[in-house]
Amino acid sequence: MKIKEILIGSTFILIPFLVTGQIIGFEKIDSKNVTSWNPKFTLEYQCVYHFGDSEMESNFILIFGLDKYYGQIKSGTWSEDGKSWIWTYENLSNIRIDKNKFYSDQTNGEFVIYDNGQEKIKGLKIYNSWSGLTENEEYEIGTKSYPIDDYYNGKFPQASKRILSIDELLKMTKRDLNIMRNEIFARYGYKFKSGGEMDNYFKNQDWYSGQNDNINDFLTELEKENIKLIQQIENE
Repeated sequence: MKIKEILIGSTFILIPFLVTGQIIGFEKIDSKNVTSWNPKFTLEYQCVYHFGDSEMESNFILIFGLDKYYGQIKSGTWSEDGKSWIWTYENLSNIRIDKNKFYSDQTNGEFVIYDNGQEKIKGLKIYNSWSGLTENEEYEIGTKSYPIDDYYNGKFPQASKRILSIDELLKMTKRDLNIMRNEIFARYGYKFKSGGEMDNYFKNQDWYSGQNDNINDFLTELEKENIKLIQQIENE
């Protein structure tokens, strides 16, 4: 039996290596150590899952709404001049979760636990991976990284995490409503009008980097609903 280094996050672990159809990061793992993840509350599945590593890494953000799920893949590539890293986003549609099974129009999978002998790692196994790292019948597992609350930057992250209510928006100032709405665009690297109010505001935020002229295709359905609602309150 061969011994192979397996990459989990940034840690290398030596385990026996067998021919298998499971991949974490860039490496294969023993499928016998992968079992179903069935938490007491399905809401535990809501988090950020990390796939791949280095230039091939991506995050999958899974959000639970009131009556639907929202899923977004965040990945990146170098700019044409090779000087900057450009983030891109793809939204999955018609997501459905049935027990530990995951379904969408783009790809399916299941929530699993990988036991590496030292710890049990929770994750999402994707059958048809978007990373391009898998071959033939291999599956890719994205490890549960951190909660949604730690993912979004800005003063008003709730505008990307959940559907807002009219009551909470009515309590806000018009300036804060304007910042909240534009902050959704800023999180995707939208380039505001040079020298304008929002351009000056977001250039002073250490998390902001203007990269894109158009981010409409990046917006989740949740964010689109919130933008529409915020605009409605602003106009009133």
